[in-house]
Amino acid sequence: MAHDVDVRLRVVVLLLGLVAPLALVTACGGDPEPATGPGLPSQARLASYFGAITGGDVDALTQVQSEVTADGSLAHAYAAYVAASLTAATTAGVQNDATDVEEVDGGFKACLGGSSDQCATWTDLRGQGGRLTDFDINGIELGDLLVDLTGQAPIRSKSLYEVQPDYAYRQPRSGRLYVVCTLRAFDVPLSPKPGTYIEGDQVFDGIEAPSPGIIRAGTTSPIVLGFEEVQDAGLDGQVTFDLKLGGQQAESIGFGLADPAAG
Repeated sequence: MAHDVDVRLRVVVLLLGLVAPLALVTACGGDPEPATGPGLPSQARLASYFGAITGGDVDALTQVQSEVTADGSLAHAYAAYVAASLTAATTAGVQNDATDVEEVDGGFKACLGGSSDQCATWTDLRGQGGRLTDFDINGIELGDLLVDLTGQAPIRSKSLYEVQPDYAYRQPRSGRLYVVCTLRAFDVPLSPKPGTYIEGDQVFDGIEAPSPGIIRAGTTSPIVLGFEEVQDAGLDGQVTFDLKLGGQQAESIGFGLADPAAG
């Protein structure tokens, strides 16, 4: 996996993918203006949400999903994507480092590694009924970066595996695409291999991502599939990857990046 900052922050970079020039960060003089808008939760609850996004704590992410976001919203899916990716990295033995979040005019900001020129902003926050529903990341609508795949039917092989597509997220600056799936191993261990993303006539080979290499028999874990330089491709292509079964034969797994609810 290519690194944007120090290797100790690689999971934060994977999860956020928000490294941006300082010019994209909202400049503030004095106390920042709080995020306001019809239907938004309180500023304190918003701060808890974005603090959890960068905090590296799956329990905190689960809490803000239920307490701050609206069910079925992109904000809910974004927190779930981060939580699943953190779980995959932890299972793979990768360190998860927290990054501080601060309030800026109309939103929140995080700077990777404490560097003022590697910051990201979440702005244009939207809500409904006191729950967070949507926002922009570095000026890009979340819906242009994130696809919720959880409405897709799982891919099953009796007594061997179940693969549930979960989320696809494209980092706004690097253009890397990360696809999270949940793998359930039944009678044999599973070893997922780097995959391929095909969109139109473009083919993107898989890259390394912080993710478990083996799912033991009788266990379930999220995995992360990574693809590089996907910034010019649509998020409606096809993902395929090989799944090695019990150290022997491999089966090809494939699914599209389509949210059934959007169809």
